[in-house]
Amino acid sequence: MNKFLLLLIFLIVKSLYIPLNKRKSKYYWKIKFDNHIPLIPIFSIPYIGYYPYIIMTIILLWNSKYINIFFITYIFISVLASIFWFFIPNGVKRPKINNNDIFSKITRYIHKFDGDTNGFPSAHIYATLICSYFLLILFPEYSLIIWTINLLICASTILIKQHYILDILGGIIFFLIGISITNIFLTV
Repeated sequence: MNKFLLLLIFLIVKSLYIPLNKRKSKYYWKIKFDNHIPLIPIFSIPYIGYYPYIIMTIILLWNSKYINIFFITYIFISVLASIFWFFIPNGVKRPKINNNDIFSKITRYIHKFDGDTNGFPSAHIYATLICSYFLLILFPEYSLIIWTINLLICASTILIKQHYILDILGGIIFFLIGISITNIFLTV
């Protein structure tokens, strides 16, 4: 399949997040452990770093044999997540942030811009894992850097209170299902 067509489909599917994120959440899957996780606004930086990470992954994979499978995997998982969010609108109740340092302001902006829905599964988690998975295949010599970026982005989702622990688990599960299914179909 043509990688330009897949890029277009990727962008269309990725944009499904926007209308789904404007809906009202019906479910909030907070567990007791979530109460013990501190709000650390400086983690807004790796949280935002998710967007350039996806762009850089596409750029780095663009001329490799992995670009099509990357897009197919990402599209498949995003469609599954969008279906889940549509039928089971769930979210995260955000704490009030009173501090006025730059990172608190950024975190408040993130909370305002990104609605409290589409919590489970975390798109930040499954997308970051997809990017890291393919980058590790293509650039194993940079595994420490890739894993560090991956862990910072994933940790940021709960440290700025964008997600609950179960949302993280959901992102991991959706990633594993997506990788497994696309690998089965592409090797047949």
